[in-house]
Amino acid sequence: MTISYPFWRIDSESTTQFCGYEGFGINCSTIGDRSIPEITLNGDSFYVLRIIPEYRSVIRADRDVSFLPLVPNSCPRLQHGIDLETIPLYFTTSNTNLSFHFNCTECPSLATEIRIPCFESNQRKSCVHILSTTTQEVDWSDYFCSDEVVTTVISGEDMFPDISTKLGEILERGFELEWSRMDDCEKCEGSRGQCGHRNETGFICFCSDGTVSRSDCKGTSFHYIY
Repeated sequence: MTISYPFWRIDSESTTQFCGYEGFGINCSTIGDRSIPEITLNGDSFYVLRIIPEYRSVIRADRDVSFLPLVPNSCPRLQHGIDLETIPLYFTTSNTNLSFHFNCTECPSLATEIRIPCFESNQRKSCVHILSTTTQEVDWSDYFCSDEVVTTVISGEDMFPDISTKLGEILERGFELEWSRMDDCEKCEGSRGQCGHRNETGFICFCSDGTVSRSDCKGTSFHYIY
């Protein structure tokens, strides 16, 4: 995978500065004989499956449920949702939201509600709710579920009604995010620079002539001392 601006490799930048958007740092972890790109959102790790610069989008998958590069798991258990924090990443329209409810006394009898038999034990049931603008509201307190996790996945024609048997495959697709220009970067990128961060000064703009500015490449620049 080619990792390019506004993303940046954490292990290739110095400890005092980086060139790229804050929160877009990618760590390449070695698992088995493969190098796997990962990114962290609010302390949770996600595999970076694909970066699509022409559409300003990135596809990621929850590390807890992804097959890559481990042995396939047909019934992976989600542990958390997706928190984008304050970084400029947004879900695209290619996604569908899923609400998982674990260890319930029963699952509602709705067209958008699907039981997941592989999670059931001691007569407690688990189910997934496909969310949309037309989804019927459910009072989950009536079902005494022990845990709820809401996640997002890329939509597909086979998602419904086969999600109970293809759960692992569907979650492995990941979810798609698009990025927008960061506020501080607008002037910098408009002057053909690239945004970065330096511990001592905060935001900086890397210019093509080798100088660095605290605003943009048309203003006052200073030579960076390595």
